[in-house]
Amino acid sequence: MDKAAAAPERAVSHTLEPEETPAGWAQALESLAVESGLALLLVAGHQPPSLAAANNNSICHAFQSSPTHAHLCEPYCGVAYKRAWDAGAPAHYRCHAGLHCVTMPVETDERTRHQLAVIGGRAFLRSADYRALAERLRTGELSELLSSDLFRNVIFASKQDLDELAKHVEEAATELRGNVEGDDGGEEGRGAKKPTSETRVGASRAKDPGKVSLIGRAPADYFSSDISLQDACSRAVPSLVEIHGIESVALMLRQEDAFAPYCVTGRFVNHPPRISLKAKELKLLQSARQGESITVPASGRTSTSRQDFVELFPMIIGHEIKGMVVVGDAILSDAQRRAVLAFTREAVLPLEVLRLREELERRMRAATNLQAFTERINSLEPDEAYTTILRHSAELLHAERGSLLLFDERANELAVKAAVGPRAEIARDAPRMRLGDGVAGSVLREGRPLVVSDMAVAGHHPAPAERSYKTSSFISYPIIVGGRKVGVLNVTDKAGGGVYNEMDLGLLEMIAPQMALALDRAEWHQKATQFQLLSITDPLTGLLNRRYMEERLSEELERSKRHPSPMSFMMIDIDDFKSYNDRHGHQAGDLALEMTAQCLKSALRSADVASRYGGEEFSILLPQTNLSEAHVIAERIRRRVERTHYPHGKTQPLGAVTVSIGISAFSPNLDTPASIIYAADQALYSAKSRGKNCVDSFSPNAPDSPVAPSDANRKAK
Repeated sequence: MDKAAAAPERAVSHTLEPEETPAGWAQALESLAVESGLALLLVAGHQPPSLAAANNNSICHAFQSSPTHAHLCEPYCGVAYKRAWDAGAPAHYRCHAGLHCVTMPVETDERTRHQLAVIGGRAFLRSADYRALAERLRTGELSELLSSDLFRNVIFASKQDLDELAKHVEEAATELRGNVEGDDGGEEGRGAKKPTSETRVGASRAKDPGKVSLIGRAPADYFSSDISLQDACSRAVPSLVEIHGIESVALMLRQEDAFAPYCVTGRFVNHPPRISLKAKELKLLQSARQGESITVPASGRTSTSRQDFVELFPMIIGHEIKGMVVVGDAILSDAQRRAVLAFTREAVLPLEVLRLREELERRMRAATNLQAFTERINSLEPDEAYTTILRHSAELLHAERGSLLLFDERANELAVKAAVGPRAEIARDAPRMRLGDGVAGSVLREGRPLVVSDMAVAGHHPAPAERSYKTSSFISYPIIVGGRKVGVLNVTDKAGGGVYNEMDLGLLEMIAPQMALALDRAEWHQKATQFQLLSITDPLTGLLNRRYMEERLSEELERSKRHPSPMSFMMIDIDDFKSYNDRHGHQAGDLALEMTAQCLKSALRSADVASRYGGEEFSILLPQTNLSEAHVIAERIRRRVERTHYPHGKTQPLGAVTVSIGISAFSPNLDTPASIIYAADQALYSAKSRGKNCVDSFSPNAPDSPVAPSDANRKAK
């Protein structure tokens, strides 16, 4: 049969008393499990527990042995048991975990106290079901089930496999009843050996010349759960060379729109095959249904010529091509061709299990590292952010080489800010490139990441020789904040010579938001130093100063116009600060200003920009933030200040030091720095007139944009 299990656990486990299990059934389950590669359980009603189990799916075992999740099995396995007995026929079902099973009622001798049934299968019929369960285990309500043993024996199969298993179970039950009827009832009689389903099924298999064993060894010998996908491929492929005398073999696994080589021998070592999933897919599927291969010359067009060709053996799950074996030998014998076809049948499922397991493990690892990554980059000095972000991203994707380019909007150019790995100095000295030029320029212009398994197959020009890249696979990832182009991250030379795929892209996407915000912060820090002759911060509060704020506001408005995106602005004033300062002195007043600045810092996000605008006034720029979101942040600031214990806060008119806040937002009527500031100032005045210690905003529906007055004419607060 055409299915396999990763690291099958063949041992039969009894969950009730041994005498509860009818004679011969434990051995029958084991025989059927070995032959089918599926899980089998003998049950007497509710699930769990079972009377006996063979090759149980490790995911099922995790649910059944969990005190908090075992109850999920009964509405599926338990109900199917009742359905099967009520109908007197096999009952097919798909359980809560996405596994497909068939429950078969079995008649036993009259001395058995239970109505028994065999649950068979416990297999995924679609990789999509496996992915859905993996996501629930990674981030959902099943996360506590995650363990190193969870994926030890995951089974894939087809609906036909379950139907065939049901027939074999019925045959085994008939044989076992015959054994019991012919036995004299004694211990010696119960132990007598008679022909069983194992010998019958084994004989039928031996008569089928189309079913060739994988070089005489079980798939588990190559695809055990404790090795990597790459190692599994490297172990299995040489068998075709050593045992069957096939010289040139390439095992290709699907990665989006192409097939990537995972193990190559013979002529393919120096010239790996290049095959894409385009017009050939229909032909491959058609051939796969017939159990045949197709011949394709080096040019890529279908041909019957035996000169300069490769022969393709697709690896299929359902109707989806997961990979293929490419053979470059001039002529294959019928025995060799059968061996390759057997290889594709036996290898495709365990390889898919390994691939999906690695994908889940990598995503879990990325999620674990995400918090540490965020904390680390937020605590860095801005100048250190570039290299740290690049190194962390390269480590996450096992890249031996990478570069980080930032976008200069005024010059419309990309410039390298950091590079790691061999020849990093060459990358750092690379000339600037215009937006749209080269791979990085095109990726940033289009705003879509590029994952390439092979540059030649993807149609890209080879890299300059002086770069000395080890592989031709890379990822070029655009870093964008709310439509604003920040830069591009490139990674290549995957450790071990592997190729990048969508799984790697998913890892990058998990850290992209934090990476973009950290880069934005570092970029603005550098820009600020360019146009500030003196310090850009206020010496008392440590906040940015008014000059920097106004420059940043102007730049942010231009971005919001070019890439329509929200932006908000706040003016904040300490209520009755003059009386506080006059009554308690300037030192107390300075301390109050410092404490208020700390309240602002603790309430804001990393992308927000706070400044001391002057006196007791503060301002905050909120990129990528609409008016309603700004209100939430403003209320958080207001409450934090009100609840902070200032040394003389109780002497204030409201019984505490408080602030009033005015908010404005970018709109067609508010599209200049002066109008944005004036609108926030007007909203602040409105908040003061409402009794202070509150938040107000300038209405974006005002018929005319406000005209900014001079500072001398600003409302006194």
